[in-house]
Amino acid sequence: MARSDSRAWSLVVYTLLRVAIFLAFWLPLQLLTPLRGLFAVVAALLMSGAVSLVVLDRQRGRVGQAAAGFFGRINDRIEASARAEDDDPAPVERTVPPPAA
Repeated sequence: MARSDSRAWSLVVYTLLRVAIFLAFWLPLQLLTPLRGLFAVVAALLMSGAVSLVVLDRQRGRVGQAAAGFFGRINDRIEASARAEDDDPAPVERTVPPPAA
C-alpha cells in the first residue's frame, strides 16, 4: 500500500469510528430515553466527543500527522517558488518612449 493510501485510509478509519461511536450513543438515547430529535443528537455529540477524545487518541494522531505532512509539502512548494522568484536575474528596465509632439 502506498504512503498516501495509508494516510487516506487513516482518515477513513477515523471518520468511520467517530460515526460508530456517535451512533452507539445516539441510538439508545433516541430509543430508550425521552430525548428525541435535536436534543438526542446534541447529547450524543457531547458524549461521543468526550469518549472519542480518549478512545481515538492514537488514530487522531495519525490523521494529524497526515494532515501536517500534506500542508507541509504545500508550504515547501510555496517557499521553493518564492525562492525561485528571488533568484531571478535583475528585471529588465523598460524605457518609456517620449510623448509624440
